[in-house]
Amino acid sequence: MSAKQPTQKASPHQYLSSQFEQSRADVTKYAAWFEQKYARPALQNIQSYYREHPLVSIFAAVFMLLSLLPIATYIGLCLIILISLLVSALCAVVVVFTTIALALGSILLLVVLTNLLLSIFVTFSLVAAYFSFKIASACYQDGFNAARLQSIEIYDAFFSRVQTTVDQKSSKHSTSASGEAITDEAHEGSRSSSPDSTVIVNSSGTNDGTPNFENLSTAMKFEEEY
Repeated sequence: MSAKQPTQKASPHQYLSSQFEQSRADVTKYAAWFEQKYARPALQNIQSYYREHPLVSIFAAVFMLLSLLPIATYIGLCLIILISLLVSALCAVVVVFTTIALALGSILLLVVLTNLLLSIFVTFSLVAAYFSFKIASACYQDGFNAARLQSIEIYDAFFSRVQTTVDQKSSKHSTSASGEAITDEAHEGSRSSSPDSTVIVNSSGTNDGTPNFENLSTAMKFEEEY
């Protein structure tokens, strides 16, 4: 029993060559099929018709050759006109749509702005009516002094809230400014606290006039470390 030979994998060049040969064979097959089924019968019919009616065949051939260019020109012009009309219609649609959208957007913006102003007016009117009702109720129940106290209370409540908001914003601003100042001072302090690279060495000698080499070596080591 013989051992099976391992199949060698085809290289990309061989694979492309085989695909090309297969495609060429398919094209040749379909061309031969078209020739045998349509081209040769049509040619045989034309030849037989020419033998039977030579004058009419020549006239038809000349007419077809002379009409080929006008027909091709007609088809080309129709296609060009159709494409031009489609492009023009598309541009016109875009322009009209943009114009209508801008007009409607302007109307919408005007309506929204009107609603904004109307909302502000209605809000202030309701607030004023409410405060007026409270003041009138206080005046009706406890007299003019109660109405005056109610007015002062409303004024203080409203403007104290506004003042609180302003104070909070100013405090946040001052806090951020003080934080930046503290950070700058910390940077300056770290720069000023860095060790000095200049070291003064006491090279004075001992009492007997000899230099103090121990102090000198210690100072040199200190200078090398920093």
